[in-house]
Amino acid sequence: MSRLLIIAQKVDENDDLLGFFASWLREFAKHYEGVTVIALGAGKAELPANVTVYSLGKESGVPRWQRWFGLLNLLRREVPRHDAVFAHMSPMFAVAAWPFTVAWHKRLVLWYLHRSNTFRLRLALRMVDALVTADAASLTVQSPKIHAVGHGIDVERFAFPGRQAPLARPLRILSVGRLSPIKGFETLIRAAALLRERDTDCEVRIIGKAVMPDDHQYERELHALVARLGVSDIVHFFGFVPYSAMPPQYHWADIIVGCTPPGGIDKVLLEGMAAGCIPFTSNAVMRSYLGEDAEKLLFPHGDSELLTEAVSVLDDISETAARMVSRAATQTVSSVVSAIRALL
Repeated sequence: MSRLLIIAQKVDENDDLLGFFASWLREFAKHYEGVTVIALGAGKAELPANVTVYSLGKESGVPRWQRWFGLLNLLRREVPRHDAVFAHMSPMFAVAAWPFTVAWHKRLVLWYLHRSNTFRLRLALRMVDALVTADAASLTVQSPKIHAVGHGIDVERFAFPGRQAPLARPLRILSVGRLSPIKGFETLIRAAALLRERDTDCEVRIIGKAVMPDDHQYERELHALVARLGVSDIVHFFGFVPYSAMPPQYHWADIIVGCTPPGGIDKVLLEGMAAGCIPFTSNAVMRSYLGEDAEKLLFPHGDSELLTEAVSVLDDISETAARMVSRAATQTVSSVVSAIRALL
């Protein structure tokens, strides 16, 4: 067995965006004598004894420049001790590691999953031995170095074998994401109002928080829209929910809705599918994950009317949910880690 060095943004199972990465570390640990992680910040995570995490101190307010020099110092020390380097999400992690991997003849692999095409990404792509991503359709760059390996969903964590179709209760609809305009939550809120007008009982949960300054204004606009449409009794804002507490939310829901424009894959939709939720999305990139159900589950971006219609005519809930579970099962953590290991 060998040793692997990982550079990551955060190791914290309670983080709403990056909590999943702890399950990746547990899987990597099965295949290496030792796994060392350099993270910008760290919190709570249950990890095997052969995983060591060094935090650069973001969680305690260490300045960015100090974190950068801390990263370089750790890379200088740790790269020679490891057999390969895996940089997660940030192209600058790969750029920082490259001089050390070249000097010590180590493989360097970057994971990246974002629609932006930046100078940093293009620079990193020239430096790495491989770039792995969940789905090539989520990237706006092309290179023979790019390998699509799937999303790495902790399927067992989200599984809900006891799921039952809604019969004598309102339809439960969930949407998850940062309260940011690109998430399009207003489309879902308007659809909830239309469903009520058409005598379809439903309850909507919106899970997420405002992060950036503009997000707080957007959050106020969403609350105002709920009040104006008179749906405050069926549309509920749950705020921040840690990743570790998300399975019960997916188990509660019958449907999970994503209202983003076409672009990168929305991982929460796949997590919901693993739990048996039926995904409705305006992100056409999801088409390949929806298979034969794509036509009835995709709707045009921003179109509340067609979202309402799609939800209203859904009749084979149990059968569709079973197909979603089966498709999500192809996106396991073990399969993704195995594909990454083959490139390291």
